[in-house]
Amino acid sequence: MAGSDRLSRHPTSTAVKIQAEKPGIAGLRFRCHCLQAFLRRGDWSATARRACYLAVATVAMPLFAQPALIAVPDIRADIPAIERYIAQQMERNRIPGVAVAIVSNGSVIYARGFGTDGAGATVNERTGFVLGSMSKSFTALAVMQLVERNLIQLDAPVQQYLPWFRVADNAASARITVRQLLHHTSGIPTNAPRAVGATRTLTDQVRALADVALNNPPGMVHEYSSPNYLVLGAIIEAVSKRSFASYVQASIFTPLGMRDSYVDQTIALDHENPGRLSSGHVYLFGFPVARMLANDGSRLPTAALISSAADMGRFLVAQLRTDSSDLLSATGLAQMHAGGAPSAGFSYAFGWRDGTIAGERAVHHGGIVPNFRGKMVLLPDRRLGVVVLTNVSSAIPWPIAPTSHVMADDIAAALIGVKLPVPSDKHRWLFGAISAAMLLVIINQLRGLLRVLRGPKPGDCALAARISIVTDLAFVAAVAFVVPRMAGLAWNELLAVAPDVAWWLIAAATLSLVTVGARLMRRAPKNVSDTPGLQR
Repeated sequence: MAGSDRLSRHPTSTAVKIQAEKPGIAGLRFRCHCLQAFLRRGDWSATARRACYLAVATVAMPLFAQPALIAVPDIRADIPAIERYIAQQMERNRIPGVAVAIVSNGSVIYARGFGTDGAGATVNERTGFVLGSMSKSFTALAVMQLVERNLIQLDAPVQQYLPWFRVADNAASARITVRQLLHHTSGIPTNAPRAVGATRTLTDQVRALADVALNNPPGMVHEYSSPNYLVLGAIIEAVSKRSFASYVQASIFTPLGMRDSYVDQTIALDHENPGRLSSGHVYLFGFPVARMLANDGSRLPTAALISSAADMGRFLVAQLRTDSSDLLSATGLAQMHAGGAPSAGFSYAFGWRDGTIAGERAVHHGGIVPNFRGKMVLLPDRRLGVVVLTNVSSAIPWPIAPTSHVMADDIAAALIGVKLPVPSDKHRWLFGAISAAMLLVIINQLRGLLRVLRGPKPGDCALAARISIVTDLAFVAAVAFVVPRMAGLAWNELLAVAPDVAWWLIAAATLSLVTVGARLMRRAPKNVSDTPGLQR
């Protein structure tokens, strides 16, 4: 990265960037804050590291063109403790690679990568990650930019911009507004169908909603549904007269200096390190396996943008501005972050969730795809922010929070003085429990098959055998047809994103079919010549 965007690094690969400050009393005060934080420390084993932090903290480098701001990192942010916490989380939950950025008072004060990218390279602050649903925040920003250019009205019906837009109810189709899409209150269900085909486009994804029945009347209930943001992406294309990818690249990535952010996975993979897209990972019985999945370009507005920790730090700095800029006005930013659709524990804003962390207002959003996870958190009242990106995920809907989300929340709380907790290894135990349960099911099926092959015992119930046949066939049908429908994935996709569960289901269904065949063979009438008393 050239010029003013070069990140300073110390031997542990931490990158710290401090925005240019004006000379004088403010600069002296900043250096005194850093020196005080250094001298108060009692852990002199980390002296060299902290001395390095102090040195780079005095280097003035602009993040991107804007009025000079004084960057005074919160001295309660214990960076070595945060790094130990991240390392513990990675070890306990088997996370191959993590990248983190922290912003404060208009600057990226910390950005670093940990672990490996699945292809033999070390993760750094410029390594690329698929953002998942954090992409929605970029889509919302694009919408608000067009609102401020008077090209979009928030309360205008979608059909004003996309006359062909339809859901199953024609009247409801005409009532759905841009604001309702932003708030996920359009009524479009979470599991709405997707477009299929190798050449599918964003328009195809929106047209796939034509037969969808709404779960609620427009504007009534918040139901998080990614297709809302696909429709917003199509609106952006219609009013800007350019592709969504082109718009985001020209109007967001380039102005913010996000040089390691991409709208095309092929380009991201071709980029030379640093800045290359990491391989994602899926869990195979609790252990991460590198898996680069096809990135669906037709879903860019909701789940498929690519960025790095350093670039996401730039994005968070822009989101925390209290003054207007060419990117968006201060009023527009405030409107984006203000919750307008109440939900459990938060109120959904425009591509952000408005909630609390450690008693402080927190504006946040996570992203989950089958092989990447991450979360970004803003603490607007303190002008602090953090983003955590990880290169592993699972298609299984866990009953506990994703590790990336826990890490982002815990680090955000640490920035305001909350002690970092001891990382939990719930995910490891949960994977172990599920793997053990799957193994027990297979063992039980094998035992049942062996019993059938040995033949019936005196007193065995014929009705129970018939019920077992029906149950086994129903299970096979559910595996073949119901599971893919519920997951919204074809079987080849299931094998790619959840190989352990997919192969277990295949093995279990196969054993069920073999058992049914064995039962039917046992019930088949014997040849007359083999029946005692009837031989001639």
